[in-house]
Amino acid sequence: MGHLTTLSTLVRTSLATGARRLKRGPLRPGWSFKYEATVAFMKALNERVIHLDAPTQRAEMESLSLPSAALKRVKREPVDAGGVPSEWFIPHQGASEDVVLYLHGGAYVYGSTRTHGDLIARIALGTGARALGLNYRLAPEHPFPAPVEDTVAAYRWLLSTGVKPERVVFCGDSAGGGLAISALVALRDRGVPLPAGAVVIAPWVDLECSGESVERNSLQDWGDKRMLLHWAKWYLGEAHPREPLASPWYADLRGLPPLFVHVGTAEMQHDDGARIVEKARAAGVRAHLEEWPEMVHNFQTFGEGFPESVRGTAKLCEHLRGLTASPLPLASVG
Repeated sequence: MGHLTTLSTLVRTSLATGARRLKRGPLRPGWSFKYEATVAFMKALNERVIHLDAPTQRAEMESLSLPSAALKRVKREPVDAGGVPSEWFIPHQGASEDVVLYLHGGAYVYGSTRTHGDLIARIALGTGARALGLNYRLAPEHPFPAPVEDTVAAYRWLLSTGVKPERVVFCGDSAGGGLAISALVALRDRGVPLPAGAVVIAPWVDLECSGESVERNSLQDWGDKRMLLHWAKWYLGEAHPREPLASPWYADLRGLPPLFVHVGTAEMQHDDGARIVEKARAAGVRAHLEEWPEMVHNFQTFGEGFPESVRGTAKLCEHLRGLTASPLPLASVG
């Protein structure tokens, strides 16, 4: 897109948001101008990049990554995690023995520890743990099951370094949230000791996009069903959309560790999150649904300039810490 085009899009969507709010009020009762303008900008961005090839989409998203206060408070260390390019995010003021294995979103097509670095850093700081962000292989060059295999490989590597499985928690957003659940199923089926649990944001668990909220909330969220199905096709390759490790909505969830799911009530993936919690509970899994009124997809990634994002990430960290029952290290408080 380029910085000039990005700025132009931001100005255009902000002006349109302001004009609409003057006439009709906020799109949702609880939305500030800043929040609504950000959603409008992201929607316009997605409507443009969906027509580009995958490498260009990645470049566009990477160009939006900016320095943040949280990133200044962590040490970043590149690492080869069992053949998967990854990156450690370690609080400068100390870390516990826990590890948050983070799987970024991006529809399995784009995203990295750069695009999600701010959120991963805030999670490391909020949990006092080391966070390991995976740069798993992306579609369409590397379709399913490449991301699942990369996650399994990285987790096995983590255990090989001496980290205990009960000290590891999976975390991810959107496609990364669905990937976290798929990886748990794959690890269970292979007899690998499972982590303490998973805390996921708006998990994409149904690549057929059959949940009613996909269409019900598309006017207010920053995507639509057409976009999701396009990216799903790239990721699936020759696989069927009901393949359990691609769409864990169709997987047997018995025997999985505790699952915490965060979703916004105004987002397309709301029903994916709600349905996977219901299915997990029916399978005997301890599962919790955290609903955020009026929030759109991945609002936690909006950054520390948004109070909604700050509150959402704080609750996320509370759930992550609770799974390992580890208190926040004193050196990391504040």
